[in-house]
Amino acid sequence: MDASSLDRAGPWAFADLVELPDDGRRYEVVDGLLVVSPPPSQAHQLVSNRLRQQLGEQAPPGWEVVVEFALPLGTDGRVPDVSVLHMPGLPPAGAGRYPYGAEHFALVVEVVSPASRKTDRFAKPGEYAEAGIALLWRVETDPEIVLLAFRLTGEVYAPAGEVRGRGWLPVPWGFAEIDVPRLRG
Repeated sequence: MDASSLDRAGPWAFADLVELPDDGRRYEVVDGLLVVSPPPSQAHQLVSNRLRQQLGEQAPPGWEVVVEFALPLGTDGRVPDVSVLHMPGLPPAGAGRYPYGAEHFALVVEVVSPASRKTDRFAKPGEYAEAGIALLWRVETDPEIVLLAFRLTGEVYAPAGEVRGRGWLPVPWGFAEIDVPRLRG
């Protein structure tokens, strides 16, 4: 499928993304609409990768910390900046492009950028809560880097911690120590 097919009529489903090129853009489906975003800024990518590294260093066996890992949400789908999944290993051959569903995602992280701030602060938390994802972190980057943790309580997220320097936040296996100055570089 080429870029001209992005103009097709009718609703999109997350499964339709298998037909799109792997061109560096972020493709998501929200309420049947295709949402196309450019690759995140380099600063955004550095924060995401440095956070992934810190979490990965502390993750026990059976937990995977990944960046920009597709999250199917029924016929819709999102791509969190960082995710922690409970995974027994690679999917079996022939399992399809997106074999891991919301039940595998235990923590999702969104790094707020100027172009994504409303989506990251309002839309995605509601979608992740509806999917039953237990933990959500939001990384605010302006004017300083702050990590905000939320725990799913009923159908909404409740505050569960905040780190500005060095501190502990809830993760699926207990708590992880996060060093915010290391995110800055």
